[in-house]
Amino acid sequence: MNFLISTITLLLFFSCDGQKQKTVELKEPKVYTSADIVTSSLIDKNGDLWFGTSTEGLYRFDGEKFTNFNEDDGLCTNQIWDIIEDDKGIIWFATNKGLCNYDGKKFTQISLPYIDTSSEWYKNIYPTINPNQANSIIQDKNGIFWIGTSGGGAYKYDGTTFQNILAEKGRKYEDNLHHNVIQSILKDKNGNIWFASMSNGGITKYDGETFQEYKTESGLSDNMVRYLYQDQEGNIWIGTNGNRNGGLDKFDGKNFRNFNESNGLCNNNVAVIFQSSDGKIWVGSDREALCYFENGSFKSLDKLSGISIRTIIEDKDGNMWFGGRKGNLWKYDGKKLTDLTQLKIEKKVAANRVDGSAPS
Repeated sequence: MNFLISTITLLLFFSCDGQKQKTVELKEPKVYTSADIVTSSLIDKNGDLWFGTSTEGLYRFDGEKFTNFNEDDGLCTNQIWDIIEDDKGIIWFATNKGLCNYDGKKFTQISLPYIDTSSEWYKNIYPTINPNQANSIIQDKNGIFWIGTSGGGAYKYDGTTFQNILAEKGRKYEDNLHHNVIQSILKDKNGNIWFASMSNGGITKYDGETFQEYKTESGLSDNMVRYLYQDQEGNIWIGTNGNRNGGLDKFDGKNFRNFNESNGLCNNNVAVIFQSSDGKIWVGSDREALCYFENGSFKSLDKLSGISIRTIIEDKDGNMWFGGRKGNLWKYDGKKLTDLTQLKIEKKVAANRVDGSAPS
């Protein structure tokens, strides 16, 4: 397979001047818009939880209160798709406008190299995507960022220069245009970078020198892949879109083991995978399902049946948090399930401000 590789020097930075933070206390009923989705989550080095949403920006939970950041407060955009913390403690966001980061004082937008979508090629092949949108982001052991996009392939970013990889521009979908939509990126314990393709490309492993592709012919259950996760034992778990025999796959480095509804999986459409500290493999679905894999079988969390799950995180106290469509956010301590969606809240303007300045 021939991948188009190009290098583009970053030309455009924006400093998003923050104006205020809104501290949110869980006191009165909160109303989410029906279109809002809790898309992503992170626990940072201080133990704070971060939640990205599709319309309301960003929420940070310090163990006592939520603080909301949105465009009015300096956030680069209200559409957040992924969150990581880098080796310097800076929080990075994959957004519909490229990348954004937060150093504790200001937000800075870093636009991806622009791709013109007005061409007939994009209109005919990908009429609804945004290749300038970042879907996912990770940082490798060398400090390099890897970004998956919604139509522009993937990028390496060293802080100055973008290098485009996995894009196969100019080829038709029927001619194996497989890697332009990268939904998820994983850095494994050996330093390999894995890419999940939602454009029928399966998964691809990059060891620093070569790309190795895995598709249904290799044992993968579905070539449309939404999510990648590595467990404590080093296995790679693959969440697929659920086409045909698709579902959840476990890859030990040699063989694939396939799970679907016929052998206990709660739903074949897998949006997120997470292993909790007690060893359970949690699986969330956009199609209103949540379950976990333990001792060789799947068990459902019945109290959350009928709820679409997009993100799962565990806090420093061992509580599980589940976020999904319609702004759903739940906290589970192993016995009690707390629905934070239904709590009404009071928004207050905090005394401290987020001050921004243009980067030198």
